[in-house]
Amino acid sequence: MGIGMRVSRAGLTSLGSLLVLAACAVPTPSDADLFETAVMGTVEALASLPPMTATLTPSQTPTPTSTPTFTPTATLTPTPLPPMARVSQATNCRTGPGSAYPFVVSLRPEQVVEVTARSTVDNYWFVANPNQADEYCWLWGEYATVEGDVSTLPVLTPAPAPTPRIDFTAYLYGFIQCGPTHVVLTIVNNSGTTFMTASLEVVDLSASRGLNGPRIERHPFAQVPSDCPPDHGNFLPPGAAAYIVIPLKSFTGGNNAMATIKLCTEDYGGGDCVTKPAYFRLPTD
Repeated sequence: MGIGMRVSRAGLTSLGSLLVLAACAVPTPSDADLFETAVMGTVEALASLPPMTATLTPSQTPTPTSTPTFTPTATLTPTPLPPMARVSQATNCRTGPGSAYPFVVSLRPEQVVEVTARSTVDNYWFVANPNQADEYCWLWGEYATVEGDVSTLPVLTPAPAPTPRIDFTAYLYGFIQCGPTHVVLTIVNNSGTTFMTASLEVVDLSASRGLNGPRIERHPFAQVPSDCPPDHGNFLPPGAAAYIVIPLKSFTGGNNAMATIKLCTEDYGGGDCVTKPAYFRLPTD
């Protein structure tokens, strides 16, 4: 072996040590450097890829959502008040539109009642009875003022009027001198029909003696007590009052007497008639 190739064991050992030291002297990259290098590599790799186009399969087609529907809030309309009737004076309310119908209730002045219907008979209203629930009667509009809308009220046809009730009241008014003494009787027609004629008779009950009649008087009704005799052509309508003036024969003062009055709805005592007595004492003067 030549001189140049002769290396001792000790030299080799020194050379190896130097190489190890040289390797340890090379700088090692930090974790941050390694993370940055990895990120930059990923960005460069993604930038080199072609652009991606998303394709939706039929199952992936979005389902349109329904448009919400808004329901407007209902507006409450106030219920209109019913028409009301106010009476100006005491007024009768009856089962029908007229005095021929039975009486139901009397309304006092300024009383207010509910109007529920109109009538086919002019100026009558169907109203609630203020004294009895669920009961109604017919009010004459002569003394009533109706307030409120009546255009929507039902129109009622009343039942036919009942057969007129024939009745009257008779009582002593006094005595007058018109030639012989005359007895004056007050007569009030309480019926729904007119009286035309009368049949009259006066009896002294104490002496059992007739003082006048019986006789038919075609014009018996005087407007004032002093009518002696009364005028011709008179009559007594429903609800009216008049006087009957009857002459007396000679009599004994203080005796008890009775007048019998028969009133009829037609001339000469015809039609419907009703008879009433009137008791009195004969005057002493």
